[in-house]
Amino acid sequence: MMTKTLRWALIALLIAVSQTVLAQSLDYSDESLWWANGGERTSEVDVFYVLPTCVGAWADDSGVMHYNADAYSAKHRRAWELSCVLAKQIFGEGTNFYLPYYRQRTFGKPTDEQQSIAASMMAREDALNAFKYYLEHYNQGRRFILAGFSQGACLLVQIIKEMDSDTYKRMIAAYAVGGSVTADDLRHPNVKAARKATDTGVIVCFNSWAKMDGEKPKNVLFEDNVVCINPVTWSTKTRSAVLWQGDVEPLQHDKNFPYGTAIVPAEKGKDVTVAIDNDNHMLMVDGINPEIYMLPSMADMFPKGSLHLQELFFYGDLLKANAALRSRQK
Repeated sequence: MMTKTLRWALIALLIAVSQTVLAQSLDYSDESLWWANGGERTSEVDVFYVLPTCVGAWADDSGVMHYNADAYSAKHRRAWELSCVLAKQIFGEGTNFYLPYYRQRTFGKPTDEQQSIAASMMAREDALNAFKYYLEHYNQGRRFILAGFSQGACLLVQIIKEMDSDTYKRMIAAYAVGGSVTADDLRHPNVKAARKATDTGVIVCFNSWAKMDGEKPKNVLFEDNVVCINPVTWSTKTRSAVLWQGDVEPLQHDKNFPYGTAIVPAEKGKDVTVAIDNDNHMLMVDGINPEIYMLPSMADMFPKGSLHLQELFFYGDLLKANAALRSRQK
């Protein structure tokens, strides 16, 4: 019969083993760690995509909480699937598309600061290692686009900072949608904010907020972001531009998501417009009802007015067209 002391010793051993397994570096030569690894490679342009946060903090069989996703977990991969498909629709057409699984930091912040730092570092190292493997084994000297959303967008900045000069010269652009580029990031020679539709070697970043009377925008996730470009005009000027014409029938919301995804004018016949708010480094979307875009269960991260969850839906076609345009620049 197992004694109480032996039982607790066994539990402690299982905890240590599980933590060690999760802490080991992932081997990206394992093709199962790639949702997509280039396909037939018929294009002269690659896209390397980093996934957003889709997984919550989870407990293993020993009851230990983890704040990084398990890249091999079937459950976690199912949670990523819709994001993978959406990314491929936007950035994968006419390109060699690469998307690795990685141990992203989860929703749910640990109370221990060291554990929080460790969770972020694991995600960062996986993203860097996946990109390094891609360069060494898949890229073959081709020009490439980086793309990512939310957490993935922030990790792109780290990847860019680690590039040597030869690699950086081949980077067409980095689409860091719904992410953060800080003033400190911009001091790095590889990190340059996009200023127009055709500049290359630049980082494209924006965050959106639904304009509401008497309500100031607030980037709850990335207060330190200082970069914003309007994806309608591909300009950093503050002039307003039409995102959706009011006399055009709006698309249907994607029923796979528990929040509104289509651009729907609040008043029939009135345009939906978008303009840059330079004070807050955000896009202000005017003419929609913010209520239909909320996810109440995550209102602390995405309060009323936040359009973080809608970025890729609202601007997907614009991003696709712009990525193709930048790819044609020499």
